[in-house]
Order: sequence, then C-alpha cells, then structure tokens
Amino acid sequence: METNTILAKNIYILRKQKGLTQEQLAEIMGVSYQAVSKWENEKSLPEVSILPLLADTFGCSIDALFSYQNNSLSEINWSDDDVIRGVVFKGRKILKASIPEDYKELEKITFEIIGDAKQVECKCNVSVSGSISGGVNAGGEVTACGHISGGINACGDVTAGFNISGGINANGEVTAGANITGEIHTERINVKGNITAGTIECEKSINVEGNVEADRISGNVICTELKCERVEGSVTVKKQ
Repeated sequence: METNTILAKNIYILRKQKGLTQEQLAEIMGVSYQAVSKWENEKSLPEVSILPLLADTFGCSIDALFSYQNNSLSEINWSDDDVIRGVVFKGRKILKASIPEDYKELEKITFEIIGDAKQVECKCNVSVSGSISGGVNAGGEVTACGHISGGINACGDVTAGFNISGGINANGEVTAGANITGEIHTERINVKGNITAGTIECEKSINVEGNVEADRISGNVICTELKCERVEGSVTVKKQ
C-alpha cells in the first residue's frame, strides 16, 4: 500500500475516532477544512511541520500515522457502564479500525442488536432492530430500524428508519425515514422528512423531500424549501 494511501486512511479513521469534524481538525492544525479534505482524499499531504501536532492530536506517534500494522495487544480498561461494545479478535489481537489492514476485515463483520440500545461502540458494522438513544461510534456502517439520537460517528453509511438527531459524522451515505437535526458531515444525504442543522457538509448531493434549514451548506441541494445564509453548491427547489 502506498504511503499517501496509508496516511490518508489513518487521518480519516483517527479523526473519526476522536469525534472531530474536518472543520474542527482544521482549526487545531491551523489550516482550512478543504486542506483536511484533500489529505483524506489523497489529493495532498500535510506539511512536515504539521505532523507532530497531528500525531499529538490523535494521541499516537508520527510513525503510527504512516503505519498499516500494529501487532501490540490492546488494553481493555472500560468502565462498568451501560455501553454496548463490540470487539473483534484475530487470534489474541484486537482488530482496530485505525489500521487499514484490520479495517478491511472489520468492514465484513456486522454486530447485530435485537431491540433498542442505549449507547453503542463497535469497531465493525452495527445493526439495531430498534432505536439507539445514546449515540453510536462504529468502524463501519450503522443501521437502525427506529430512531438514532445522541450523535453518530461512522466509517460507512448511516441508515435510520425514522429520525436522526445529535449530529452525524459519516464516510458514506446518510438515509433517514423522517427528520434529521444536528450538524452533518458526510458524502451524500437522502431524507424523507426535514433537515435542521447549523452546518451541513456533503461532498456529493443532498436530496430532501421536505425542508432544509441551516446556517451553512456545502454540497448540492434538492429540496422543497430552503433557508440558509450561505450555500456552496447548486440549489434546486421542487414545486409542491
């Protein structure tokens, strides 16, 4: 695997694990959010002078930013709480989504929960037959038949049968059967209800059957009604 690809993948995954948006990481690094986007899409590399701060922000070494292998065992030191955690072992090694080689194996695995879940942390795909009320962090896709609230960090697509609230950071497509509230940072959005957000960053298209209200939108919008001070992209308003 080329160095550029490894670094791009690691920056993306480590940023997601820290729960940072591209804008937030850019602010810490003293660069534009477009620069962070270019790093993660292999269009450019961070300046050498930025690497120490980048490693410190992610809590890793500079070598780890360029590494695709980590054979050390992970230490489990979790609180005795109500969080549902899914961990995958390969032999005695815990697979980590932050390592591209491990991620390829994790994205094939789905952690399935029957019923509702309060809070979920999982290194692979997550599927919940009910609702998630306390947020979810996943190394892959997130699917819930009900509502998802409390925020979402996912390395893949996000699908909810009803409402999504609390903000979304996803590397893929976000689909909701009803409304979305909270900041959104993803590749593509499909919503059957309304969107209310402070900031919407979408690399591709935003398709909404209802109304969109936001302070800033980055992406192409198709909706019934739009309220936004700043739109970076094309807008199509459908006739009712």
